[in-house]
Amino acid sequence: MINAVMLKTALATLKNDGVSGLFTAVHDRVFPAQMSSYDDFKHLFLGKIGLEIGGPTRLFKRGNLVPVYPDAGRIDNCNFSAQTLWEGSIVEGATFRYHDGSEPGVQYVAEATDLNMIADDTYEFVLSSHVVEHTANPIQAMTEWKRVLKEQGTLVLVAPHLEGTFDRNRPVTTLAHMIEDFENKTPETDTTHLAEILALHDMSRDPAAGSRADFEQRCADNLTFRGMHHHVFDTALLVELVDHMGLQITAVEAFRPFNIVVIARKPAEGEAVSNEQFRGENSTWASPFQADKRGTAAK
Repeated sequence: MINAVMLKTALATLKNDGVSGLFTAVHDRVFPAQMSSYDDFKHLFLGKIGLEIGGPTRLFKRGNLVPVYPDAGRIDNCNFSAQTLWEGSIVEGATFRYHDGSEPGVQYVAEATDLNMIADDTYEFVLSSHVVEHTANPIQAMTEWKRVLKEQGTLVLVAPHLEGTFDRNRPVTTLAHMIEDFENKTPETDTTHLAEILALHDMSRDPAAGSRADFEQRCADNLTFRGMHHHVFDTALLVELVDHMGLQITAVEAFRPFNIVVIARKPAEGEAVSNEQFRGENSTWASPFQADKRGTAAK
């Protein structure tokens, strides 16, 4: 059934991207893409124990972009609050239900930047879909995600490409800015990007936000709602961030309408990391986004 938000989204897509853009958006929703290389990485999740930050998300379900859920042995979860815009009420304990037929995983309520309740080298994989942009200190968050990964463990990181989202009028964040956030121990109360968001957020691409007043109120109380995108990504930036974390990138793919996927591995102690094939003029990934094609990182 088509609801009011879906209708507003369709009309906004038609206005912004024309009939072809609307057709593409409908096609991508009805026939979601799967990573072309997922079958090569499936063994990394089969029967393995992992942790998802945020979620659950349809992108990890069967028939979707990175269909990890049906393959995993168990997935635990961490969310920032016992009440969120996306999941509603959350209860800690063995309550994380991510896939029919799978036993529920352990649910934690904690900041993505502070997983102190989880020991080092606990999980064989970590999943994160559309979380890193909501985090005021993404390097601190990813430091924790890397810490709880076992050696040779896998990170699946999904972030929104600005070109397909309400961020399209904002500048791409720099890695240098994220490094400053880490060095300055920037907390989740940070409002550095608030003025930019209020000025440049494309409301026509965000019908779920409701009225302008509703949107501004949620931004003003972001510590409760976590709806703001502190940082803005293109594919090259997400690659640079993962490389900065000292992770060995194994796959990069970008998909319409707005998803960037990076799969990376935590190296063994003393192992050299080289991501040159994914960076700069020598990169091997392809992207459907014009913003990437204008840069030097996409082929």
